[in-house]
Amino acid sequence: MVELSNKAAFVLVLVSGIVVPGVLNYVASVILGQPLLGRAVWVLGYTGMVLVVWYVWLRPLDFTGPERGPEEAERKVKD
Repeated sequence: MVELSNKAAFVLVLVSGIVVPGVLNYVASVILGQPLLGRAVWVLGYTGMVLVVWYVWLRPLDFTGPERGPEEAERKVKD
């Protein structure tokens, strides 16, 4: 099986999370005449994509700034 790079997997998740629910929304709304079903499919698909992106790529990130030691903090206050 072919392994995807991290960027390729990210793009694949984004495209499939937008295109697939959008097409299914169109099919359910226009072709089947069920706009509520189409809207539900789109919302669930898009939300699922957002959750996957958060869980796989955003959750592991560490958004903290650099830690300063006590000497640097005192120097900053004196300057």
